[in-house]
Amino acid sequence: MTDVFRQESARVLVVDDDEGILRLARKSLERAGCRVFAYPSAGAAHARLAADAPDMLVLDYQLDSAETGLDFFRRLRAEGIALPAILVTGFTDESRVIEALRAGMSDVVPKSGGYLDYLPEAVERVLTQVRLQRASAEALLLRDREAHYRSLSEALPHLVFTSNAQGECDFFSKQWYAYTGLDEAASRGLAWFDAVHPDDRGALRRSLLDAVSGGAGADYRYELRLRAADGSYRWFDMRIADVRDPNGRVGKWFASCTDIQSQREATEERERLLAAEQCARQTAEEANRAKDRFLAMLSHELRTPLTPVLAGTRVLETMPELPASAQSSVKMIRRNIELEARLIDDLLDLTRVANGKLRLALETVDVHDVVDSVLELFRAEIQVKALDVHVEKRAENHYVLADPARLQQMLWNLVRNAAKFTPDGGHIYVRTRDARMRIEVEIEDTGIGIAPEQIGKLFNAFEQGSQRMTQQFGGLGLGLAITKALTDAHGGTVGARSPGPHCGATFTIALPTTAMPAQEPVQTASAKAEADERIAILLVEDHMDTADVMAHLMRSLGHDVAVATSVAEALAATHARTFDLIVSDVGLPDGTGLDFVSSVRQHSQVPAIALTGYGSDEDVRRCLAAGFTAHLTKPVNFTQLEVLIQRTAEAKTQQGGASAS
Repeated sequence: MTDVFRQESARVLVVDDDEGILRLARKSLERAGCRVFAYPSAGAAHARLAADAPDMLVLDYQLDSAETGLDFFRRLRAEGIALPAILVTGFTDESRVIEALRAGMSDVVPKSGGYLDYLPEAVERVLTQVRLQRASAEALLLRDREAHYRSLSEALPHLVFTSNAQGECDFFSKQWYAYTGLDEAASRGLAWFDAVHPDDRGALRRSLLDAVSGGAGADYRYELRLRAADGSYRWFDMRIADVRDPNGRVGKWFASCTDIQSQREATEERERLLAAEQCARQTAEEANRAKDRFLAMLSHELRTPLTPVLAGTRVLETMPELPASAQSSVKMIRRNIELEARLIDDLLDLTRVANGKLRLALETVDVHDVVDSVLELFRAEIQVKALDVHVEKRAENHYVLADPARLQQMLWNLVRNAAKFTPDGGHIYVRTRDARMRIEVEIEDTGIGIAPEQIGKLFNAFEQGSQRMTQQFGGLGLGLAITKALTDAHGGTVGARSPGPHCGATFTIALPTTAMPAQEPVQTASAKAEADERIAILLVEDHMDTADVMAHLMRSLGHDVAVATSVAEALAATHARTFDLIVSDVGLPDGTGLDFVSSVRQHSQVPAIALTGYGSDEDVRRCLAAGFTAHLTKPVNFTQLEVLIQRTAEAKTQQGGASAS
């Protein structure tokens, strides 16, 4: 009798208004292994049921209230509490027994003299019946579920199989047999692993069995290759899910394999294309770096021979006895050298723009001053072509935050185009006006005009409208592309319009304005006069023509100039005497100007100007980092060089005055 309760003690709630019988019933059931909850009234028992439901009820028919045990049972059923129950009654009326059974009582026990000995047997019988009913219902539910899963698996396009709790397969869908060509005997248990690709089989067996034994199958996924009936392999995504019984234990495993061959092929193709794209990008980047190196070297090689020629023209221009006709030729040579240098700059600027390496040194600039300086640069060309230039500076807010050199370059490109494409005797109009917190600079000409279909392509690099125009007027077609890039970098816009061919063109640059800067004190004439002091300059240049003409120009300004052609000579010169200024080429036969100035900085802070045919921002940065205080790109702008020399003389004068005081 007690075997029923050994596996798990049954919890029995007993309700009897007789305290003596209640104690005896409790002892009898506890000896049988039950956990007993005894209450003398239905009210107390009902409170217990609300807190914790037992496995079954033992109810006395006659209680201490008008409500009988049977009434109490019916009330519980009405409240949704369905528990197996035994009714204990002293009545032997068969009709009351039938009434109790019809109400849902599991058994009726007569309350006779030996009923306490019989009560544990009745409880055992009822609990056994309940367990059998429950097991039968669970088996039926499991069969229904299995039938459902099998029906579902047959309708799915996936390969489906199930296994027992140990992972041994006991069912495969017809899709599995159709794909693999295996029969049931060759698939059941663990035999289905033979259909897995040899490279996937070992790892899959270990991970799958580990997942099943660990009860983690609900989260299990694995990509594997399965062999088809024709011997080929395709990729599948296998997922398994657990099927649990009402007690939460895993009873079966449900697995599905989804064909992902097309996705894998697409992924592999995408990875292949990505690798090819990365390789192509690396190749393109290396080609771009090689192009940059080539352009930098080409720039250096083209600039270097221009420097002595430009310096020579400057020497000739300073000769008062030079005939007027020769002076005109000298100016023509200088203009073309400067144009050649500008073309080289355009090539390098285009490379900077394309690589995103364009740098701006922003400051407050007067646009009207820049317009005047640009027109002054073109004075000679304008006079040669007898162009009539009309200037209308109507903008009241004419200060912008800009890089002065770049702003001049932008306007220079537009004025140059106007002068270039306007025939002799034509007109050029330069206007400025205010426009909603911006200043607009408009340059209009009466030149060859622009065809409507060419307007949209004007600001593309190397675009000049037509091959005939390129042959007639020359140029690389870079000016407008660089102008647009520079305008964009300044937060402005540039546009073009033209009525058509032979009707002239108008270009407009719009830039955000800024406040006028505070006025700086003007240097007095006496202070300037004091700066005209003779200084000692060390010129380091291995190109003999350049060295001779530059030394001649600097000596003509009244300065003491020593020339060195290598790093060794330059270092020896700095140890032999003191210099007020060093002007050094960067490329030298036994080292670089960077090495030289770095050595000088160990014992002197003398100002140093770098001369180089490499004009990129990185070249400037490296020169300044090495210890140079200024940088000039070849061909050297001697006006800028004279300004730097003048500043050094002024600084020396001020230091001398401070020492004297």
